[in-house]
Amino acid sequence: MTAFCLLVGAVSAEAQSAGEREVPTVERLPLRGTTTQRQATGPYRPDTLYGALPGATQADRDGIVATGSDDEESNADGATLSEITTGTIGAGEAIDEADAEYSASLARQNPRAQTVDELPVSAVSGADAVPGFMIGTLTLRPTLSERIVRESVKGTGFATSRIYSETTLSGILESDWSRHQLSVTGSGTWQENLSGTGTESPNANIDAALRLDLFNDISATLGAGYTYTQESRTDPNAISGATTQSGIHETRASLGLQKDLGVLRGTTTLEVTRTMYGDATLASGNVLSADDRDTLGAELTARLGYAISPALIPFLEASVGREKYDQKVDSTGAQRSSSTYGLRAGAEIDLGEKLSGEIAAGYLMRSLDDPNLSDISGLTLDGSLAWSPRRGTSLDLGVATTIEAATTAGESGAVLYEFDSTLTHELNSALLARLGTTLQYRAYDSGSNRSNQRGYGASAGLTWNINRYLDLEADASYERTEEPGSANEETTRVGVGLRARR
Repeated sequence: MTAFCLLVGAVSAEAQSAGEREVPTVERLPLRGTTTQRQATGPYRPDTLYGALPGATQADRDGIVATGSDDEESNADGATLSEITTGTIGAGEAIDEADAEYSASLARQNPRAQTVDELPVSAVSGADAVPGFMIGTLTLRPTLSERIVRESVKGTGFATSRIYSETTLSGILESDWSRHQLSVTGSGTWQENLSGTGTESPNANIDAALRLDLFNDISATLGAGYTYTQESRTDPNAISGATTQSGIHETRASLGLQKDLGVLRGTTTLEVTRTMYGDATLASGNVLSADDRDTLGAELTARLGYAISPALIPFLEASVGREKYDQKVDSTGAQRSSSTYGLRAGAEIDLGEKLSGEIAAGYLMRSLDDPNLSDISGLTLDGSLAWSPRRGTSLDLGVATTIEAATTAGESGAVLYEFDSTLTHELNSALLARLGTTLQYRAYDSGSNRSNQRGYGASAGLTWNINRYLDLEADASYERTEEPGSANEETTRVGVGLRARR
């Protein structure tokens, strides 16, 4: 009997203990923790709440009662964890909100900065606004342009006029890889006379560049390209009296290496160029060969820069090249193969969309193999700059210096200086205005009997963006070439056309 009473008492005590058992308290954790808490524990996770109750069932979780004072910190919506756990806010709602908070922490943390004047940012225009065609991990953005142009050419003792159609197909192929990068650009233009007389001038160009990210901050760039143009009638090497000048085929390949070593930037590039000249058609219908001008050239360029800051990198650049003619002696009896040496000093500038590019000045010299021909040399100025003084307005400047070979007996060649500028302004979101200028100065060698040649040009145009796939363009241009003692020439063009993109 005594044993039975002891057993009943033990069972009753255990039942009373089970009835008085309390749910463990939960440490106060705001849904959107304070800055200190985020830094210490990271974004809030729903399993933090469950992890405080090891072994708890789903029913226990739904009925959690947490202790806390009246001055508990609340989240952004004004709800404390005590309100959530006591049922004021449902557990499911709290978990959904916590999930949303965690997802937001994984989203982009550096959104686009708003404009100073808080105006809406206009949509991206141009080729970048067109999605293009996806070819695996490559994106192709083709463009087709069709124009009708009226051209008038006036010179000493002649004048021609024609209306022609001009069709241009161009495209950009770019890769979307985590490492390395491939870029291919190309264009081809075909002209067809509709009325009048004049020389049709087709042209084509394609360039490919593959950048390989190697090791230890070393990158390599492989390049290849091809260009076809027709020699201009105003070129000093143009054949006098020819109705169709020689076509010029240029094929090139290059290999470049770049290494960053602290604040030093080193670049080395080797480029090989093959140039071939086609036949010219004379007024009589006969064909004149120009294969004695075919050449094979190679140039090695080395550049060393010092990064004062990411926005300014001064540099020194040296180059050496060799050009060899297929025929050791040309039709004039001269040996025109040559060696070229150059030295430049300049700076790379990157101030974002306000100002970017590079500019350099130096000295260039070409030494010809023929001792009867004088060397060609001169000061050089090369570079390109893009400046945006205000939103929607941009000014692009370019300057280049090259040495040209000659084909006339007794002449070595000339130093050609070229300058061009293009000013664009967005009149509104769909209308773009353009103004352009070009300048040329051709300084012949001291042994030549020719006077220096000057060229001027101006252009204006409008582009109406009908939609992101179609543009309507209209433009006009004027060019003038002057050379004392030789025929001057003026060319005027007015055109209108459509450009389609995909």
